Amino acid sequence: MKRFLPDVNLVLALLDPMHVHHEAAHQWYGDEVPKVLLLCPLVENGVIRVASQPRYPNCMGTSARVREIMQVFRNQVAHESVARDVSLLDDEILLKPEALAPSRVSDLYLLALAVANDGRFATFDQRIPAEAVRGGDAGLEVVGI
Repeated sequence: MKRFLPDVNLVLALLDPMHVHHEAAHQWYGDEVPKVLLLCPLVENGVIRVASQPRYPNCMGTSARVREIMQVFRNQVAHESVARDVSLLDDEILLKPEALAPSRVSDLYLLALAVANDGRFATFDQRIPAEAVRGGDAGLEVVGI
């Protein structure tokens, strides 16, 4: 089985039938390659934060309700919690600090976290500078949309 750490947007797409990439997310998750999802608090909490906001197009309810939805999701998918944490302060992990734009901190962190946990970072985002992270080129899975 291959291991993938999904970003917040990919998890939202899996959970929200109204998400613009809902079908693409399910097609990716259900393809012939069996998947184990690597889950981490940053992504889990991010889903709760985004999906419970009244401005989210298909608000899933209160934060407590979205927390319950995430608990059900965790129980329904093959998953593991990340075992090893990383820091972007580590020069052995972040090879190109100049790529660390404010809009890329979480993406590069999650990419490095996926690689450190023998997985791939799964995202719809095609603009992530994967070469900035050791093993990032091989560790990035851009889900087709």
